[in-house]
Amino acid sequence: MTVPINDRSTSAHRAGVVALVGRPNVGKSTLLNALVGESLSIVTPKPETTRDRVLAVATRPAGLDAQLVLIDTPGIHRPHRRLGEYMNTEARTAADDADAVLYVADATDGAKGVALDAEVLAALANTKSPVILALNKVDRVRPKEALLPALDAYGKARPFVEIIPVAATTGDGLDRVIRTLVGLMPEGPSLYPDDTLTDRPERFFVAERIREAVIAETGEEVPYVTAVEIDAFDEKAPVPRITASIHVERPGQKKILVGAGGERIRAVGSRARAEVEKLLGKQVFLELWVKVTPEWTRSSEALARFGYQSQKQKPKRKS
Repeated sequence: MTVPINDRSTSAHRAGVVALVGRPNVGKSTLLNALVGESLSIVTPKPETTRDRVLAVATRPAGLDAQLVLIDTPGIHRPHRRLGEYMNTEARTAADDADAVLYVADATDGAKGVALDAEVLAALANTKSPVILALNKVDRVRPKEALLPALDAYGKARPFVEIIPVAATTGDGLDRVIRTLVGLMPEGPSLYPDDTLTDRPERFFVAERIREAVIAETGEEVPYVTAVEIDAFDEKAPVPRITASIHVERPGQKKILVGAGGERIRAVGSRARAEVEKLLGKQVFLELWVKVTPEWTRSSEALARFGYQSQKQKPKRKS
């Protein structure tokens, strides 16, 4: 029963950190974007799209006197490379640091979702943070009674503060999620200024839009071994000039990404430029290079070079 928590949420200003966790492709990034009302985390149909923790700030969500600092995390999965280990560490660290965990699961999996989520449930087994389950994509489940086996199975899998059916793409259930989360946050001042949306620099989001374009324009293999490095970003030019390198692991992958006569990399550039211009609100000149960096997903040094290094992201509370 969460009504007393929700009633308490309106008595004083509340602020805290919420980690969104779940296995790949359950809709965590879509849900985060819906909760803050901005497209911050990239969204694609392919799993393991999110690699870093992405921090987003929702001030006065649903009109409440509160601030939610939402952390989108990589999908928890069984890793095969150092990159996968890094992604799992990011998700687990975010959950351990958070004031509450929003565990996102896929309603279309039904009761078998509990077995598919074994890695996630194990990662959360010892967390001391309260956990809410957002059973996402309920708009794809027909009839609604078909949700009952999943609700029952997850309810038996571990204790939850609340299990909330949601549809991130339509907004169904989001108000209930917000009110429940706010009720779990500590009383206190905001952790960020009210006009803050994220703590990530523009370069990060530019690189992510380029990687999103690579995922959209290529097949099954290349996206998972692609890293984007911003080489130059001249923001002062009338038309900002951005030069970026797209790293793959093998010459064959470079050949796929470049395409016959450079056709595919031009398509990637065109798609990425449109998204970067939407992000920055202005025209840009975008130059892309494809480089081979052998076995970078298995190299600690290369992961650090491309920005994949774990770090605490929980902000300090103001005194």
